[in-house]
Amino acid sequence: MPRGSDSSGRRIRAPRGTIRPHPGFDEEAALVQVRTLYRALQRPVDTAAVINVLTKYTLHERKYVEDVYNVQHEPKLQHALRAAFSYNAQATLLALLQWHNQFLAAAAHRALVARPTDKATLIELFCGQSQDELRDMVRTYDRLYSRPLQAELRAQLGGELRQLALALTALNRDQSELPGDNAARELAGRLAAAGQGRDAEMFISAFSTVGYPLLRRAFELLPEVNPSHADIQTVIRASFGGDIRTGLLAVAQCVADQPGYFAERLYRAMRGLGTDDTALIRILVSRAETDLQNIKDAYHQRYGKSLAAAVEDDTSGTYWHCLRAIIKP
Repeated sequence: MPRGSDSSGRRIRAPRGTIRPHPGFDEEAALVQVRTLYRALQRPVDTAAVINVLTKYTLHERKYVEDVYNVQHEPKLQHALRAAFSYNAQATLLALLQWHNQFLAAAAHRALVARPTDKATLIELFCGQSQDELRDMVRTYDRLYSRPLQAELRAQLGGELRQLALALTALNRDQSELPGDNAARELAGRLAAAGQGRDAEMFISAFSTVGYPLLRRAFELLPEVNPSHADIQTVIRASFGGDIRTGLLAVAQCVADQPGYFAERLYRAMRGLGTDDTALIRILVSRAETDLQNIKDAYHQRYGKSLAAAVEDDTSGTYWHCLRAIIKP
């Protein structure tokens, strides 16, 4: 099998972030950035210097800088940022200083307490993370908030979407499966039969317990074993409606093409009148070290426009400069 391919021989693109680690980053390097930040946060604020430091380094490196800054200076870094920046620029820079699990748990909490419940964001959070990231997010949520995540999901969601959300956050996905064609073909057959029988429970079970590589291969084989030759998205659209269709489609899209899924989420955040700044910040910050470069490629391929150009059209000022520094056009 060619290196970098799955069992079908299809080329797999390795995840590429726009913010990457700096080998050898140590206390001396952190001290240099602390001095830069401290000078930049004096009046008049050098916004470009602040943005450069906080978008150049990885989260662990940024947190190291923050720890050193807080030992040496008052007010502490996050308080200084709140005083120096406002609105969405402030929200972006503060998001860059949140631990990933806390950032995602807070996003899930906001989605659950929103009226109406922000179901699309919940599914994005539950299907767009690795199993380890999702486990950390669930544990962090349960520690930070008065009611555990699964109890909150039972209270705020209903019907089959509630079953899907509970199944995804039960953390039962098999990470050991290898995407062999026999297992993938058998799974594809079961998905085809479940679609014909409108068996949402089977889809929920498969989408929450089967590893992504095996699911992805089953999706590729589905048109071969399906009497109608329909692909997975066509099967879901034809078989289900309402919230469960939306949820299953999101999981299927994320499994089949995660960068494409997030490219579409970004497009939806910016289309039409107004911008969903919360979604824009959440996705750009949370994917910056994972696969934002892949998302940029997918966005340009799908919409014929660079992600940076699309964001520039929808934002302005210091906020735009923050996002541009994360995107790195």
